[in-house]
Amino acid sequence: MRTFQLPGDQVPVVAEAELVVAGGGSAGCSAAVTAAREGLRTFLIEDMPFFGGMSTGGAVGTYCGFYVRERDDSMTPSVGGLPLEIAQTLLERRQAYGPVPVQESAALPYVPWGVKRLLDELVASEPNLTTLLHARLTHTRFRDGRLDGVVVETRQGRLAIMAGAFIDATGDAALTRACGLSVVRHADLQFPSMMFTMQNVDTQRALQNFGQLQTAIEESFEEEKLPRRGGHIIPTGRPGEIQVALSRVSFEGRPLDASKAEELTAGEIEGRAQAERLADFLRRKMPGFEEAFLADTATRLGIRETVHIEGLYSLTGEDVLGLEKPVDGIGRCAWPMELHVPGGETVWKVLPRGEYYTVPFRCLVPRGAENLLAVGRCISATREGFASARVIGPCMLEGQAAGIAAVHAVRKGTAFPELDVGAVRSRLSKLAVPL
Repeated sequence: MRTFQLPGDQVPVVAEAELVVAGGGSAGCSAAVTAAREGLRTFLIEDMPFFGGMSTGGAVGTYCGFYVRERDDSMTPSVGGLPLEIAQTLLERRQAYGPVPVQESAALPYVPWGVKRLLDELVASEPNLTTLLHARLTHTRFRDGRLDGVVVETRQGRLAIMAGAFIDATGDAALTRACGLSVVRHADLQFPSMMFTMQNVDTQRALQNFGQLQTAIEESFEEEKLPRRGGHIIPTGRPGEIQVALSRVSFEGRPLDASKAEELTAGEIEGRAQAERLADFLRRKMPGFEEAFLADTATRLGIRETVHIEGLYSLTGEDVLGLEKPVDGIGRCAWPMELHVPGGETVWKVLPRGEYYTVPFRCLVPRGAENLLAVGRCISATREGFASARVIGPCMLEGQAAGIAAVHAVRKGTAFPELDVGAVRSRLSKLAVPL
């Protein structure tokens, strides 16, 4: 491959923090806000113009992994601390409802706009937290297993931020890769989807006839070349507005790899084209949608998976289905293994009601790094283990635990691989996090 040589560049240091969090999605915001509340001078960088990642930009529309569905059909929160605070605030503001039963678990539908503004408020309210939007990570300085600074590209040029600890919440392990550390790409990635919103829906008729959706998909799948054999319509609670999850985007017949520029570009375009076709399908096939229109797609393609760190441990499918609760567990998850596979199918492997596993702290620690953690989509996990842990609840739990871990590591001068996870768990318990 040909190369293009750039001249050397002296980058101004705009901040010296105790912690830098790269990525302001659900996991990154959870990490940054938690650390700042614990008194750590924290810097949060995000390349989008808003926070929330897939929950806002991808307009997922449901918080999954926030509840354990008990044997008596009641719902018990599997999260505590900041994630539960966010869920409860959205419920109080009537920007969420539920929880709604899903596959022996539950989901909390929400209004993406509500999450976007709530995260703005949370980050702005923390005096120990500095944020930069429109800031894309480009370079790192990583030597002898330690990271001491990152460079971001902004509208005013390149800026450097120094710190003693770092958290990779980029989703694509961008910070880990920029350090030259190993990452893992599974052979069979999860397919991404493009969420879209329809308005002027007769929501009462649509929900009364929800059972017809699956029938219509099955009858029309081959003839109309539908991308998915199932899906959901999710009322936002606003009059006449429904979010739609029917898309599935491929690249040359396989799951696209959104960590590659060409494939992501093609996927964004294909996702919008699918939304247009699927909106027309709903108008023709679903009662209540006759006069509806496609209001908009999500800002970005809904990415389920790209690459993972090579961690001290990888969460496995056996851990999930075996309901493993290791001594370094930092949060509960009862979400099923949910695999979006070829042929438009979604394969579910559910956990028994009232049961859960916990995510090991070791899955957050990249091999070869002393002061770096990774949270969210890029944690260390096998394809099957990740199929459960990838949803927003566990991602936020990981972020929260990483924020607490950073506080302990910085204040005690301890490398993350040698950290006393018991102390982290003790602090999480005081924040009412179920362990």
